[in-house]
Amino acid sequence: MVNLESSSSYALDHATASRDLVFETAEETTADRLALVSIHDVMPETLAKVTELLLMCRQSAVKRMTLLVVPGKEWAETDIAQLKAWADSGIQLAGHGWVHHCDRIQGLYHRLHSKLISRDVAEHLALDEAGIQRLLDNCADWFSKHQLPVPELYVPPAWALGSISLNALRECPFQMVETLAGVIDVNQQRLLRLPLTGYEADTLFRAVSVSSFNRINWLWSKTSGRPIRVSIHPNDHQLKLKRSLQRDLDRPINAIGYTSLRSLSR
Repeated sequence: MVNLESSSSYALDHATASRDLVFETAEETTADRLALVSIHDVMPETLAKVTELLLMCRQSAVKRMTLLVVPGKEWAETDIAQLKAWADSGIQLAGHGWVHHCDRIQGLYHRLHSKLISRDVAEHLALDEAGIQRLLDNCADWFSKHQLPVPELYVPPAWALGSISLNALRECPFQMVETLAGVIDVNQQRLLRLPLTGYEADTLFRAVSVSSFNRINWLWSKTSGRPIRVSIHPNDHQLKLKRSLQRDLDRPINAIGYTSLRSLSR
């Protein structure tokens, strides 16, 4: 069994929204920095803020977005309709845990992770391999049950995939899995390491540490030419790094979809 966060191979490693929000197809340009722009924690209670962020992205000319959906919440029919409208407009949906919360902290690694990074959302870290497999299966089934596009991408909460063997991961219903280090092509069992930025900073310590992390990753993207992951959470446009978020969205970036990574990783 391999812990994909800690192994050497993968280390560092209701809707009040407008339903006619449509993103144009992104034009491929060589001058702009390639970026994967995603909004995390899409759930019934965050849909209004997700809409604000989508509008913010559109105003900054970001034309491709991925929404990370938490299926195990209390989704009303109007909420599902909103997801369908976004998917129909070309916005990609991805799986993002089940309830985005864990009731217990399991082991020392999970305890440290929760203190430093994830607080109480890294639900994979409280599960064994069989539990992670069930969660992945349930997540994919939820999209199919509600007649939503079954995602190719899965992103565990806090990017913490937990302890799961590579063979077990290959049996999961998703073709790509994103971790802190990058994006795993599940069939090829290959990790494409990618820079990452975040903006979820509600304390001064988090603002300073996340800002430093972001600067390093923008530099990595610039020097390597690799796409940068711009990862947004529902409250980020109201927190301490809101100006940094706006500045980064206004950069000359060319937003691409996660499926484009297959051609880049060959």
